[in-house]
This record gives sequence, structure tokens and C-alpha cells, in this order.
Amino acid sequence: MKNSLISFLLSFFFLLSCLKANSVPNSDSTTCLEIDGIILNANEGSEKTCTVELLCFNKVVETIQLQNNKKKLKFYLRKDVAYTIRITKKDHITKLICIDTRMKLTDYERYYFSFETRMIPETMIEKEHRDFMDFPVALIYYDARKNEFVHDKEYSKRLNKEIAIK
Repeated sequence: MKNSLISFLLSFFFLLSCLKANSVPNSDSTTCLEIDGIILNANEGSEKTCTVELLCFNKVVETIQLQNNKKKLKFYLRKDVAYTIRITKKDHITKLICIDTRMKLTDYERYYFSFETRMIPETMIEKEHRDFMDFPVALIYYDARKNEFVHDKEYSKRLNKEIAIK
């Protein structure tokens, strides 16, 4: 009787641990950052779609098409990798967001970062300032002092001064 109870409990806990491991989406142990965003005007204009690409080492690793009133995106990023999110929409300036997931921590948890942005029509940027749009509009990195991923607001502020939106 005692052996059957022990066998039952061991089987129960084994089954429970298997179910728990399978219930976590994207439970890749190297995933350190879940980043989600909203493109506020993704479905506006003549072309009611917006393309969002996740690049790693200048290669597209994932693509999301925002259409049919969809405005949200989500990516899962691995630790110690540099990523770029490229957002494109017809007749709008392409936006680049760079994310650096380097962390000195060996034991880490999954972090979350959210953003929202609006695509800028090409007509709102003066031609002589369009070269600045080749640069990322935002830099995101892990700040060990704050123990979170942060947006480098000073970088974005300096870039926006150079762009000169009409």
C-alpha cells in the first residue's frame, strides 16, 4: 500500500512538471526579453498594411504583417544578441529600433518592454533631413542599475532635433 502511494505521488508530480513545462509559450531558456509594440496608425492611409521585421545580424528572422485593424506586435528576444526592428509602411519613413540584449547576469529572468509609435508620412520630412532616417529612431538596452530594459531617450531626443518635421 505504501509503495503504491509513493508511486502514485511520484507519477502525479512528474505529470504536473511535464504539463507546466509545456504550458509556457516560447519557454526557450535563452529568451530574456519579450518586447511588444503598437503602431498607432498601422492601418491608415491608402495602403492599410504595415510590415514589421525582426532582424538579427542583418537577416530577417521574423515578419509580422499588420492589417485588418491589427496594430500590435510581439517578439521574443534571446540574451546577448543585437536585434533591429524595421517598421515599413507605403509612403511613410521606415523606422528602425535597435535592441541590445547583452546582460552580465548569468542567472536572469524574462524581462518585458513595451512601446508605441506612429509612422511618419514622407511628406512631413524635409528632403535634406531624410538621411537621418537611416539611423535608428530608438535604442533599447539592459540597464544593470535599474535591472530593466530601457529606452535611451537622450539619443532619440537628439535625433528628433535633427530631423526637422514640417
